[in-house]
Amino acid sequence: MDSSGHSVDRENRALSSRPQLICRHDCVRTPGAMEFKTTRFGQLDIRQDEIITFPNGMIGFDGHTKWAILADDSNDSVGWLQSLEDPGLAFAVVSPRRYIPSYKVRISPEQASSLQIDAGMETFVLVVVSREDGLVTVNLRAPLLVNLSLQVGRQVITTDEQPLRHVIATETIPLRRSA
Repeated sequence: MDSSGHSVDRENRALSSRPQLICRHDCVRTPGAMEFKTTRFGQLDIRQDEIITFPNGMIGFDGHTKWAILADDSNDSVGWLQSLEDPGLAFAVVSPRRYIPSYKVRISPEQASSLQIDAGMETFVLVVVSREDGLVTVNLRAPLLVNLSLQVGRQVITTDEQPLRHVIATETIPLRRSA
């Protein structure tokens, strides 16, 4: 911790490793899995341990608290944060470290407390991807933090100045659907 609060500065693994990504094709049905039909990805079978709860929702989507992170078939660096309460709501997400290796998330002690982040707990950081005017950008000011031990997430506003639209590429990044 420094004077600006907590710093979440752990190496993110590739999206294909953690948190658990839900496969969408040729999956073995798991007894007790919840069936959920999305507009973008079709039918999903989601186990309870694959659900990430955002108790406060996300900025602009306060009522959406249950989410799952899905793999993207066309790009292994991209995942999708799919709402389990709205079949049409999903955000393309990436690990910011893939594009900005020095990226650090500085959050207040209150934000860290709400995620119950301790030094020994694994925290996963994702940022939302957007496309606009031929550019692919990520929102570094409002990252998504996920406490993997508790499967709890929160979108936070960083305590330092970070760009809302950091350009990571032109339209050449393949995504399953438009972000």
